[in-house]
Amino acid sequence: MWGAVLALACLSACSAVSPDSWRVVPIEFDNATDGGREDRIDVTYSMTNMTDDTTGGFWTESVGSWLHLDSNGDTLRRFNGEMIATVHGISAISPTVLAVSQTGGARTGIFLYDTDAGTWTRIDVDATTIGDVTAGADGLLVYVDFLGSMVPEYMGTPPGPADLMPFAIRAVDRNGRQTTVLGPESGAVASAVRIDIDSAGTVYVSTESETFTIAADGKRSPLATYPIRKPVLAVNAAGDVLTAASPRTDTVERGIEWTMLRGSSAARDVMATKGECSPSGEAGIAVLTGAESTSLPFSCRTNGAVWLSDTTFVLSIGDEGGTILARVTPPEQHTDR
Repeated sequence: MWGAVLALACLSACSAVSPDSWRVVPIEFDNATDGGREDRIDVTYSMTNMTDDTTGGFWTESVGSWLHLDSNGDTLRRFNGEMIATVHGISAISPTVLAVSQTGGARTGIFLYDTDAGTWTRIDVDATTIGDVTAGADGLLVYVDFLGSMVPEYMGTPPGPADLMPFAIRAVDRNGRQTTVLGPESGAVASAVRIDIDSAGTVYVSTESETFTIAADGKRSPLATYPIRKPVLAVNAAGDVLTAASPRTDTVERGIEWTMLRGSSAARDVMATKGECSPSGEAGIAVLTGAESTSLPFSCRTNGAVWLSDTTFVLSIGDEGGTILARVTPPEQHTDR
């Protein structure tokens, strides 16, 4: 059991941390661009595009700003791109090579971005309007095809019929062979889509209102439904899923303990005003482990998520007015799963 949903929280310095407590730690990192004077912060801008780096660290991208942190939270790279395209998804092939989907002029499509060399290698696919992308085993890339329409962007308000775009899920292997995972005939529409893939080849799809899986045989299975919100999705090697939490239905819910460790006063303020979920408001993010769902009451206003291991993950909590990259570790008794 990971736990239930209501929180017993400690946002200030705690003399001792219970072994039953979830640990939430804002990451302090050097925000100086490559070669610049050190500029350590733990409150930043909104991060939506996130991927593990295959070695325990992670990458983020937001409006042309790129950040690479290692497994200790130390900055490996921090640079600003050319901002000539809008990035819709990133997924690591290696610590320094990323699959990137984007739209904007000549840089529209899927590319392998060598962050050390600064080179962009196009992946040839038939789709012309591509949303999120995720990298699977043996060079497989899975991506969202918006079928020639514009790539929609969830704007924080319930979408109207004109905002819902039809989409398909496609894949391309390292030899360039293209296949369809979820075809247009499914009738799927969304105002925003996030995808991921696990080690068994199961594809996970999150829209603004539901999360479901697509097995290798094409079978579609629901995982969660929730009130309209920006989709968040991350799947670890064990098959555990981070996605939007379903509405609370229990009249009496067991509480989980959680503790925010370290963090500046500004970071604690982001958590208090944006991250903590109110009983009557947004349910935040849930960890789905098999048939068990555990809502995380410190995860409201989460815009991005990434697993660093089978038990530890990072949530991007906040908005453009202030965001923390919070490293989350479950209670000690769950780390040996």
